[in-house]
Amino acid sequence: MKAPVDYIFAPAVPGEVPYWRLVLRGASQMCFQSNELTGLFFLAAVLVASPISAAYLLVAGIMAPAGRMLLGDRGVVLSSGLPGLNPCLIALAIPAFFETGWTNVGMWAVLVVCVAITIVLVKICVALLPLPTLALPFLIVFWALYALEPHIDAVQLLSLSTSEGAAFQPLTAVLLSLGQALFSPAVLSGVLFATGVLLSNWRHGVLAIAGAIIGTVVAYYYRHVDPASADLGLYGFNGVLTAVAVFVVCGGKLRLSILGALIATMLMPAIADFGVQVLSAPFVLTTWLLLVLGWIEDHWFDEDAVAAPEPIPAARSARAEKQTQTTSETPPRGHSGA
Repeated sequence: MKAPVDYIFAPAVPGEVPYWRLVLRGASQMCFQSNELTGLFFLAAVLVASPISAAYLLVAGIMAPAGRMLLGDRGVVLSSGLPGLNPCLIALAIPAFFETGWTNVGMWAVLVVCVAITIVLVKICVALLPLPTLALPFLIVFWALYALEPHIDAVQLLSLSTSEGAAFQPLTAVLLSLGQALFSPAVLSGVLFATGVLLSNWRHGVLAIAGAIIGTVVAYYYRHVDPASADLGLYGFNGVLTAVAVFVVCGGKLRLSILGALIATMLMPAIADFGVQVLSAPFVLTTWLLLVLGWIEDHWFDEDAVAAPEPIPAARSARAEKQTQTTSETPPRGHSGA
């Protein structure tokens, strides 16, 4: 049976994927897919929430493959769309946190510079880190921009407001948690996001929805959480990302995905105490934690394990990616359309 993407896009040989399809695959990697149809749904999800965010996303999606080509990447790495993950995230985060506008030339320049830095930083992290980079380059660039905001005239923070004392709305919170994975706080965005993932890989789609539910329930359990913030999906989207990412990089284990969503949500207040924007840091730290625990389990608690331990990425991360330069990047598991 043909996958949904194959009814729309002709099969493409890895390494010979048309450039415009690389852009869409890059967008789909924001939930660890490699699927043009999913990329279209993600673009639509962003568009209905914020047209300028969709424009920023397109700029990053176009720049990412070209940047990695200039850095020497070809073949499977490029075809998967992986180079688009971190650049697309920083492109969406900028209009979500800073004042932007169609005629704001300064912020368009900031976008281009941040995307370019992110592309280079991904390459560096891939070469140096023993674990998947996931969204780490995006976090580093965003935190740096946030810290520099008082010193850059063109960059101004948005004034974000919440409705104090609002009643908790579980369904709204779950749908917005899905949308917030794309920095798009709209119910329709959440529906489009979930649909895009389901069309690529139904298991990943179910896990994304489960992660949103887990994140929402755990957030509400902690009574100090502002109901308005929970309704906006601010406490659920890390559960979405972690549930899918852990399933992808930790060998397709449902129990680990559920555990990851729980831990990531509980980590949010702890990370906020450091005085930084939380963003997707809980998802990154939780995925790393489970990878390291898996390595420890294999080498220290498995009675049948060989005496000489392997490096962490060879023991655990290789379950999801081959021993190539992509070892430290998030591996694609969605349908590739190829």
